[in-house]
Amino acid sequence: MQTGDNLGCFGASKKKKDAQPVQPKEVASTSRSANQRSEPLKGMELLWHPEVVKSYLALLQSCSNPETLEAAAGALQNLAACYWQPSIEIRASVRKEKGLPILVELLRMEVDRVVCAVATALRNLAIDQRNKELIGKYAMRDLVQKLPSGNLQHDQGTSDDTIAAVLATLNEVIKKNAEFSRSLLEAGGVERLMNITRQRQKYTPRVLKFAGQVLFTMWQHQELREVYKKQGWKEPDFVTKTVAARNAGSNSPNNANSTLNRPMASQGGTRYEDRTMQRSANSNNTSSRSPGPSMYQRGDDIPMADMSYPEGGTHAPPAGGVRNYPPNSVSASFR
Repeated sequence: MQTGDNLGCFGASKKKKDAQPVQPKEVASTSRSANQRSEPLKGMELLWHPEVVKSYLALLQSCSNPETLEAAAGALQNLAACYWQPSIEIRASVRKEKGLPILVELLRMEVDRVVCAVATALRNLAIDQRNKELIGKYAMRDLVQKLPSGNLQHDQGTSDDTIAAVLATLNEVIKKNAEFSRSLLEAGGVERLMNITRQRQKYTPRVLKFAGQVLFTMWQHQELREVYKKQGWKEPDFVTKTVAARNAGSNSPNNANSTLNRPMASQGGTRYEDRTMQRSANSNNTSSRSPGPSMYQRGDDIPMADMSYPEGGTHAPPAGGVRNYPPNSVSASFR
C-alpha cells in the first residue's frame, strides 16, 4: 500500500518541529542517550534500537498484505508502549522518520485488524508530547471516521476492539487540550460518541465505558461548555452520574495508575499468532466482539481492570488488564 504526500505536514521542517511544545524529560532523555552510546549494539538490543523503526515504516508504506501491515503496526505499538529509555527513543524516531502520516493514512483501510493495530500504535506514540500534538492536529477526522455513525453499511466492518482503540487515542489526545476537544466536536465526534452510548445493547461494556469517558473528558474543558451548548448539547449529554462517580474516586481514569493513562503493552511473555494460517469462516471481523465481559448486563457494572480474556486464551493479562499486540483470535486491547 502506497502512502501519499498529503499528510506531509507531520514534522515537515526543523523550524516547525522546534516550535512545538515538548516534554523536557523525554526530549532531554533522548538526546542524552544518543550521546552516551559508544559501544556497538548486539543481541536483543537490536530489537528495540530506534534504527529498527525505518524497517517497520518501510513495510507499512510499501506493503499491501494485511497480515504484514498488522504485524508491523503491532511491533511499533509494543515498542512505543513503555516508559523506559528505548521506548522514549522509538516514539521520537517514528516522528523524525515521518512515520505518523504513514500510520494515519492506514486508518483509512477497510481491514479492521490493521486499523485496530494502527490506532493502538498511535495511542502509544501520543505519550510523546510532540507526537500528541501532531496526531491531534492532523489525524482527528480520520480517527472520528472510524467511530460508528449509525449507518449499518459504514459500521458493520468495525469491531468493538477497533472502536475501543480509537476511543483510547482520542481520550489521550484531548484530555489536556481544549483545542483538540473542539476539533473532535467540529469533526462530528459528539454525535458518534452519543450513537455509541445510546445503544447499550449493541456494544460491549468496555466500549460503552470508554465512550462515556471521552465525553466526560470533553466536558472538563470549561472554556468549551458554552460552545457545546450553542450546538445543542447539555451537561447530561457529557456527564452521567456513573461516569462522574467513577472520576471522583481513586480509581478515576484521570489517575496516573488507571488503565486509561497507561500505554497498551504486555509485561509478560506472549505467543505470536500465525495469521498466515487459513481462518475459519466464523472468525471474521464482524464477529470479533469480545465475549469476555458478557456476564455483565450493563456497561456501568464492569470494573476498568476487568477486561477478561476468553477461556483458553494464551495471552495472560498484565497488571491492570492492559493488553498487548498480537491479540488472540477473539479480542484485542484498549486501555
